[in-house]
Amino acid sequence: MKKYTHAWLAMMAMKRIEKAVITERQKDDAKALVKWFKDYRDFVISGAWYPDEVIKDMGTSHIVKYVNTPESTDCSFRSMPATLRMYQEGKNDPRKSIPFSIKGGNLCDRCEALTEALIDSFKILDSEPSGSPITPSSNHIAMRFFMLSHYIADCHMPLHCDGRSFYKENQVHAFIEEQWDKQVADSYCIDEDNERFFYDPEGYPLPKEKTPLIEYVEKELVNRKFIWEWFGKDGNYTCKNTWDYMSGISQYSYLMAYKLVPDFDEPKNISTAKYIKTEAYLEHFEEYSRIILGDAVESIAKIWLHAWVRYRDWARGCEVAALAKDVRDINSTINEANKLIDTLPSKIETLQTRLEKYGVTLEEKKAALEKVKASGKDTTKAVDAVAKAQDSYDKVKEQLDSKQHDYDNAVASLPTHKSLLEAAIIKHESTVALYKKYEDKNSGI
Repeated sequence: MKKYTHAWLAMMAMKRIEKAVITERQKDDAKALVKWFKDYRDFVISGAWYPDEVIKDMGTSHIVKYVNTPESTDCSFRSMPATLRMYQEGKNDPRKSIPFSIKGGNLCDRCEALTEALIDSFKILDSEPSGSPITPSSNHIAMRFFMLSHYIADCHMPLHCDGRSFYKENQVHAFIEEQWDKQVADSYCIDEDNERFFYDPEGYPLPKEKTPLIEYVEKELVNRKFIWEWFGKDGNYTCKNTWDYMSGISQYSYLMAYKLVPDFDEPKNISTAKYIKTEAYLEHFEEYSRIILGDAVESIAKIWLHAWVRYRDWARGCEVAALAKDVRDINSTINEANKLIDTLPSKIETLQTRLEKYGVTLEEKKAALEKVKASGKDTTKAVDAVAKAQDSYDKVKEQLDSKQHDYDNAVASLPTHKSLLEAAIIKHESTVALYKKYEDKNSGI
């Protein structure tokens, strides 16, 4: 797909998330994602085109090439969400009974890797202190969202999944993509100088006069049912994650390739001039384009939202865990205070008894010193004895003061800590209750 098509599909995916009837479990997250996205929409054209313009991994990460392989035994096709029209088109395709193999491309891996990198980036952003040199910015993360949309969209372009040998000079592939890109450019106001769309009041590309294809896909944003699950209900070979889902997309994209471009005896002879005279182009190009582009919007929206929800579940889980730790820490402080209140009185009493004893000894040594002074004898030993008695007395007095201080602090702080514990428990329980609807086997809570 071309530059403006990629950017438009990303914007339509954003709109899909906002306009679709999202299940209660994901509704709040969907609203938050759209709000977050709209701060970075000016990056959509450059971000969605970055894989082609800068990274240029078209020969590996933009493709997954299926070929008919009679000697293979693999005829397994995934069960996909029923709303995907490529899936519906391919369910009864006779080619599903022909064994296949994949002769090149890692597009599904690329989509999975970028999805995981997005989630990891959000986790790092939340975990690192503000200003940390290793923290990715929200701008960087938005860029990766749009890059991810590029690879997802490429998987919906059937010729990216078609292992037939189209010679570059025939340019059928480029011709098809140019038709879509022209329709996008003709349908919306584009600020080419700043590589961005002009926006309507809702923040989406400002329309000029939409072509029927573009109009149709936009209406799909409202009319198509949104299915959160990765997989369909009519088969055992299901999808559990981005990689599985994109693998399924690539399979039905491969089947769609033979509808979009007929299976000539010699694929290298499918020139643009010959292609535009085929029934596939004359009678069905608009129909197939609706299917391909509508499904691309759906898949981008689904994968984006799944990634965002996984991050948000992790963040909610971290919040609940931190609040639970607060409760444990305050409980520990209260237990320590109670322990001091229980054990210190006996220690204080022992120190008081010892201090009284040392006090008597000190007075005796002082009296002895006075006698020696009165007799006129050498007072060195008597002075030393007083100093030692004073030192022993001072040490016990310091220990007694310390224990008494600890006891007084424990008694004084206990009501405060009990109040803090009550507040911490309430906050933890209310947060758990608030996040109850997010709890499931896939949640980080």
